Amino acid sequence: MGKGYRIPSSDPSIVAKRLPTARLMPRVGQPLSPAPDATVAHHNTSSSHEHSNKRHGAKCKEILQGLSGQQQEYVVYEDVSFQDYIYVADRLESIGYAKAWKRLTFFPGSQTLMASSPSAAHESVLGVLAEDLCGTLLSLPVPRTTLACRTQGNNYLRGDSICGIPDLCIQMHSSASLKPRPLWIMESAFTQPDGDVMRKLHAYASDKPDLLVVGKIVLNQARPYRNPGSKGAIARELRSSELLTIDEWTDRAGDLDVLSQVVVDGHTWFSLSSVEIHVWVRQPNDTRIVLDRREGDGYAFRTLYPTVDIDGINKAFWCGLSLLKETIICELQKIADVEQATIRLMEDWSPPSQLLNATLLVSALTSAAQLTAYDRYYDWRSKLKKKPYDSAKRLTRASRTALRDSAQGD
Repeated sequence: MGKGYRIPSSDPSIVAKRLPTARLMPRVGQPLSPAPDATVAHHNTSSSHEHSNKRHGAKCKEILQGLSGQQQEYVVYEDVSFQDYIYVADRLESIGYAKAWKRLTFFPGSQTLMASSPSAAHESVLGVLAEDLCGTLLSLPVPRTTLACRTQGNNYLRGDSICGIPDLCIQMHSSASLKPRPLWIMESAFTQPDGDVMRKLHAYASDKPDLLVVGKIVLNQARPYRNPGSKGAIARELRSSELLTIDEWTDRAGDLDVLSQVVVDGHTWFSLSSVEIHVWVRQPNDTRIVLDRREGDGYAFRTLYPTVDIDGINKAFWCGLSLLKETIICELQKIADVEQATIRLMEDWSPPSQLLNATLLVSALTSAAQLTAYDRYYDWRSKLKKKPYDSAKRLTRASRTALRDSAQGD
């Protein structure tokens, strides 16, 4: 790996400034491992300190080698110290990579580290939702130098329960405070177990009592994905052929509007049984949002696939945006130089009653199913070292657009 790398400080004040907002994997063929001086031997140290230092180095090596190994979209590591977490995060940030590992989530109490590489399917519904929310927040009649609510997917949140980057986070930035307030958090789950997703949401809700809305989008696979391996009949057949280009893949995939499964060359690269959307909204008498609620005004559940029914979700989002409006008005009243006319404009503002468009959501999901299938095929096929694969290039932005247009029937 070249020159040595110093173990970073675990001082929270330093960590908060240094933590990256994206995680990337190594170049193809370049394994991740701790830097040569990850476990530097110090003179005049106790045996317990040396043992701790060795354990730290071994754990970091296990994690980094695991993340650079075979194709994985989600993995969990136990018995990870805060120092391990910071070192892994910094190490991932310090190297050039090809495969994105955008989400590291750490639970200090249980010393658990979750690492995920979001796929196109994972991002699909969430991306449309983020665009809709962003457009709505830009319509707020408030000078953004005074107050702004921003929809972002790279906000690092650190608390006693969890350190991580939610898939979607709305934060309120006020001129009256240097620190933004998270008000709305959502997670998207594709290959993650639902229990792990709820664990994240409960932890964020515990650390951030001001949250008004919490939600999750759950894409349930019809069956867990498995690559063809390296020794089966399908693997032998695919190995003997060139790596498919995106256009060749599209031709073999057949009907691009089919969401249930994507089968190419006899192998299932993507499958889907249902898509659920769950939303929790803080109620007037609650001191914080309640995620154990499964009925009533504080909870909404609808499906996007196979049945399209999102009316209840639109109603829940309207309620959430109405709470956001009240929070903004209260904040404006605390700012000394805000004119009353601005507050009146905010009082007159109304959130859209139909934030989400089902047609756009389904379209994004359909395109993402094909993209996820091709990415899985490419990742598996490119790791077979039996022959060069220069004839096909990695999926580019242009080819992604072409596939999306084809999926939409253009």
